[in-house]
Amino acid sequence: MSGFEEKDYRIFELFHKQLGLVTAGSLERFNGCTIGWGSLGTLWTRPGESGAVMTVYLHPARYTNDFMLQNDFFTVSFFPPEYKKALGIMGSRSGRDGDKVAAAGLTPIPVGESVGYQEAEMIFLCRKLYQHQFAREDIAPEIREYYRSNPRSYPVDENGGWQPHWVYVGEILEVREAN
Repeated sequence: MSGFEEKDYRIFELFHKQLGLVTAGSLERFNGCTIGWGSLGTLWTRPGESGAVMTVYLHPARYTNDFMLQNDFFTVSFFPPEYKKALGIMGSRSGRDGDKVAAAGLTPIPVGESVGYQEAEMIFLCRKLYQHQFAREDIAPEIREYYRSNPRSYPVDENGGWQPHWVYVGEILEVREAN
């Protein structure tokens, strides 16, 4: 245990008010994107393990989703308010098209077997325990209708359908906080 379980992380504010930057890969090849959906909690406790997890959700069209599928570790970084513009760049540009990290003015750093950012005030290092794409038919009808009619959140494909997000559950291994 690293002691992070006893800290107050204002979990309902992290994703909703601060936004997170999820990143997967190694310093040699990684990608990250801004996310607004996520949660912290407890799942799959085992002897000697706290069961502390972070769950994040990524749209399948996001380049970062490819990295999440291919890697066993990921980070979620949170930044001070002055990095709002940088998070906007990280959330609106694709790493397929260029170096959005440089455009955002962020400095990647190694964090365990993944990548975080020097400018972050808090970085959660997670080991992926679970991944799965939501099934449209299992989502409540009012949620399906909202996102079917809101192509900004769920872009409609050429057949008029939409692809729901992937869910990733990661065991929290470490939390780094800026001093």
